[in-house]
Amino acid sequence: MKVTDIDLQKMLRFDPGTGRILLGEDRMLIFRQDALASLRQLLGDQLGDRRTRAILSQFGHRCGTGDYDTLSRAYDWETEMDRMSAGPALHTWEGIVHVEPTFLEYDRGTGHFHMRGIWRNSYEAEIHRDLHGLADAPVCHTLTGYASGWCSSFFGKPTVAIETKCAGMGAERCEFEIRRPEAWGPEADPWKASLQPSEISLSRELEAKMAVIEQQEVAISELTTPVMEIWDDVLLLPVVGIVDTRRSMDIMNNLLESIERTKARCVIIDVTGVEVVDTKTADYLIKVMRAAGLLGSRCVLTGLSSAIAQTLVEVGADLSEVRTLRGIKEGLKDCLKFLRQLGQG
Repeated sequence: MKVTDIDLQKMLRFDPGTGRILLGEDRMLIFRQDALASLRQLLGDQLGDRRTRAILSQFGHRCGTGDYDTLSRAYDWETEMDRMSAGPALHTWEGIVHVEPTFLEYDRGTGHFHMRGIWRNSYEAEIHRDLHGLADAPVCHTLTGYASGWCSSFFGKPTVAIETKCAGMGAERCEFEIRRPEAWGPEADPWKASLQPSEISLSRELEAKMAVIEQQEVAISELTTPVMEIWDDVLLLPVVGIVDTRRSMDIMNNLLESIERTKARCVIIDVTGVEVVDTKTADYLIKVMRAAGLLGSRCVLTGLSSAIAQTLVEVGADLSEVRTLRGIKEGLKDCLKFLRQLGQG
């Protein structure tokens, strides 16, 4: 078969009875360009430009290798040039882009491959201009991926296609060039990177980031709910900021663990840094003090403002067993006095 014999009107088998279009034994699909534009937009919005480029490039690469395998199985080509030119011809027939190869030389013995060509009416360039206007970098990612995949399959060794001009950037036409990876300089690095399979999937990367966030939250929690042993048998818990359900649990857990570890008989809970107290916050503080009492520690509440005192009264908090004092200094004096009375000071 010659490349000039390619005619998708004759090569495709339309079978509406089964809802299929076949090229050889492979199923083909027809999409509106607007549908692919929507997909490209969604990828960009959800994954960002770098990941979107990689996905589109690798998708194109697989399409190129897949088309090469399909045509190689289905047809016997008269010459190697017919076999090589079938990819560009198929892309043109598929309405993806008009391909015009302008230069090709290769030598399998030495591993040399070099090709240049022109792309006209690239669907990717049109999509990008419609969605975003002119680009500041080449945008035909599936086309370069396809060219890399097709030529790699034909040559039997990896090749990398880059876009040297792009209509998406305002050029009259797109132009491409293909070489072996090692024959390229740093100008091809973005295309090489896009073709590299990612070792970490997006979901795994997200899981890893969530794990880091959880570790950071634990560290922050420890910093914002510190429990310090300021004297023998005396712990200090300074509460700063907003006390919500989660933070109240952190406060309680940290305090109870410290009491169990140190066997402290007295705890000073200082709320000087708590600016706003609602009924829930007051309830949390009462529960923390009661839990400490169950472990045998006497609680002293210091730093009460008039607003906090009023809220505690409004919620009917039972403070009969809780000492409330002005500040930490007074609280420590009270704790030392209590310990001396127990014969421990």
